[in-house]
Amino acid sequence: MLRGVVAALALLTAAPAAAATIPTQLPTGVEPVAYDLAVTPDAAKLTFSGHVAVTVDVARPMTALTLNAVDLTITHATLDGAPATAVLDAQAQTAAFATGRTVVRGRHVLAIDYTARINDSASGLFHVDYAGGRMLATQFEPADARRFLPVFDEPAKKAVFTVSAVVPKDQMAVSNMPEAASEDLPGGLKLVRFKPTPKMSSYLLFFGAGDLVRLSREVEGVTVSVVIRRGETEKARYALDAASQLLPYYNDYFGRKYPLPKLDLVAAPGDVSGSMENWGAILFSQTNVIFDPKLSSARDQQVVYRVIAHEMAHLWSGDLVTMAWWDDLWLNEGFASWMSSKATDHFHPEWRALLSAIGDKDEAMLLDARPSTHPIVRRIATVAQAEQAFDAITYKKGEAVIRMLEAYAGPDAWRDGVRAYMAEHAYGSATSNDLWRAIDRAAGKSVSAVARDFTTQPGVPLIHVASTGSGEVLTERHLASDAQAAAITVATSQRDIEERDASLLSWRAPVRIQPANGGPAGERLVSRTSPQSAGLGDVVNAGQGGYFRVAYDPSSFSAIAQRFGRLGAADQFGLLKDSLALGMAGETPITNYLRLSAALPVDADPLVWLEQARTLAGIDSFYAPGAPRAAFRAWTFRLLEPELVRIGFDARPGEPVADAVLRETLLLALTQIGDPKVRVEARKRFEAAHGDLSRLASSERRWVLVGTARSADAPIFTALRGLARAARDPLERNELYTDLATVEDETLAHEVLTLALSDEAPTNFAPLLVRDVAAEHPALAWRFTLDNLPAITRNLDALGRSTFVPRIAASSNDAKLAAELAAYAAKNIPPDAQGEVRIALAQIRNNVDIQARRLPQINAWIVSPR
Repeated sequence: MLRGVVAALALLTAAPAAAATIPTQLPTGVEPVAYDLAVTPDAAKLTFSGHVAVTVDVARPMTALTLNAVDLTITHATLDGAPATAVLDAQAQTAAFATGRTVVRGRHVLAIDYTARINDSASGLFHVDYAGGRMLATQFEPADARRFLPVFDEPAKKAVFTVSAVVPKDQMAVSNMPEAASEDLPGGLKLVRFKPTPKMSSYLLFFGAGDLVRLSREVEGVTVSVVIRRGETEKARYALDAASQLLPYYNDYFGRKYPLPKLDLVAAPGDVSGSMENWGAILFSQTNVIFDPKLSSARDQQVVYRVIAHEMAHLWSGDLVTMAWWDDLWLNEGFASWMSSKATDHFHPEWRALLSAIGDKDEAMLLDARPSTHPIVRRIATVAQAEQAFDAITYKKGEAVIRMLEAYAGPDAWRDGVRAYMAEHAYGSATSNDLWRAIDRAAGKSVSAVARDFTTQPGVPLIHVASTGSGEVLTERHLASDAQAAAITVATSQRDIEERDASLLSWRAPVRIQPANGGPAGERLVSRTSPQSAGLGDVVNAGQGGYFRVAYDPSSFSAIAQRFGRLGAADQFGLLKDSLALGMAGETPITNYLRLSAALPVDADPLVWLEQARTLAGIDSFYAPGAPRAAFRAWTFRLLEPELVRIGFDARPGEPVADAVLRETLLLALTQIGDPKVRVEARKRFEAAHGDLSRLASSERRWVLVGTARSADAPIFTALRGLARAARDPLERNELYTDLATVEDETLAHEVLTLALSDEAPTNFAPLLVRDVAAEHPALAWRFTLDNLPAITRNLDALGRSTFVPRIAASSNDAKLAAELAAYAAKNIPPDAQGEVRIALAQIRNNVDIQARRLPQINAWIVSPR
């Protein structure tokens, strides 16, 4: 064992010393150097044993070495060959090892034998079952490597990992690095040893095993592969093509070649809570990496590409350079989201990824305008808080702010700054301030001043446009969508938390202005203390790259509305989103949104119409059955009918990809709002298939099945359920059960909830089915959840358990349910894990407000538009 540790030490790469201010929850003065890990899983018994030799450097005398460990049984330990005792602290998730003698300064080796369970949920080492097999895999982010081995489980404590595993001889074992050797053992087993990794964080370690095969290609000296269960390789070819295309692009953009000899895209045969950027072995839920032309739509194809692009961007932003602590998680996630959109737009401009990103930014701003929000960079003190940090503010606000800052710095200067940042911190850790210093140097101006305004303050700036007769004046203030937003939490550069009145928040916002006369666009910094001027009718936030809302006064709005149909797609998209959000918040009349919707031309960009279809279906969900909903639906049908006539029910040879994606979304939206013509067509096509879904084209499959399921009666529901039971393909099976969860009939919806807890449902699928039922039947799903919570959440990880219940409640517009959620959280969810509870309570309050105040205004305008 020690021989492997010594060999690993030779691969250590020099990196800047960790800053003294980097937080830690472990005793200071000890740093990991290398781990030599051997594991022997027993997939049948769902247990495993492990042995790890940890090489550490000790900077000061201490009585014990303390590592992170949770749910591990320590059976034996030695420190430099002397027997050591282990004291485990379940609450702190640590194990302290001592020999009774002082651990002196210098290098030491701690050797530990232990056992643990293989988990049902995606945390630590876990299993994924499918028809005919079981796969093992690991998932460690943010702090679950400690469930797999005793480890310094903090992102800045990087080390070299050498992994070996005993697995069945007929199975494939996968880890971060290529296989170094394989040796047959008695009993149909083999010992597989992998090459040492570069210096990396513990949460990036990966191990997997199962009946898997590789589909591979050499790309710029790297073996790129999709690892997938046997028999599924044809569905992996698209993912392999995407990864092979993206790797050279990222090598060039980041200015450093991907440093590992191989890159595996590992496809789990089910849902594993998303995807995970393990260095050299990215783990994907199957829907995020598999593309089956018989089942998958044009939209699915785009999703697979963008997810792969996101996870591969992490190979540099997150893996090569890692945030020093979870406060700066956005450096991983926001950056990867931005890079994914950038790369996708580079290779597939026809998909209009940057236009779609405006919708992601809008989602972030809707959350960011509520009192439950938080800054992008925020104080993280506990593991529970780290788990809660993976949200739309981190991902989508982070992406939008980076895109705005890239434009402000200039794309070339931004890229040069990113390259310098990567070079300076490779194989080490960094903070937001490290990035800003590199960008400032490259741009030759203080981009960091704007960056800190948008990353250390919560909330959304509001740029108000007021006509003056001869032009317009632009002023800035904080947008609050809820009168209860009296105080907002602000993270300071000293990592303190202080309460500030929301009226004191201010941003230096880079605002791009497009003159109404068609002249060149210009950029100005608008802040509370620095108002700016513009011409009447100018488009403020032209191109919609800024992270802020724009509110036009009546005269300015009329000038914009008159030429709305002639504006570019991005500005139409952004004006619609701003007018809806500001109208729902009471900042501007909700009728502004309705006026722009009525003025959107039939030949507007398909993605703008796609977003309109989604938005209108979302508004419909606020209505209760009755005359007001019927009036809104009739108006919506009239609005969307010309677009449906233009694109039709069926794909046309050679049609733009955007039309194909719009068709699916438009028809899904029309089934949701009860368009009788679309629902009849969906049922007709389903019945014409006579139970053979291969007769449905991939372009029609989704809307036909969902449209049929939504309006299903008992016989149709039974037929769909039978197809789901009979499906052998996990992708198809999961799709059909998800479709069943959209059923509108409450009795049948209860059947879906019941089957979610049975052996009939796919592995780990119960929470997804309950969540999908909650979108249509929140009260029903809420009661069912409270009555069956242990059974529903038994396969969820810690993050999933803390977020599941509030997300079930969030779609409700019942204030009583909000009170029940608050009472539940007070009794069952620790205070540091209640971030999602606060979001859900704000969402329910917002839903109640919209139903009470905005829907009557909408219906009044529909009756008498003006």
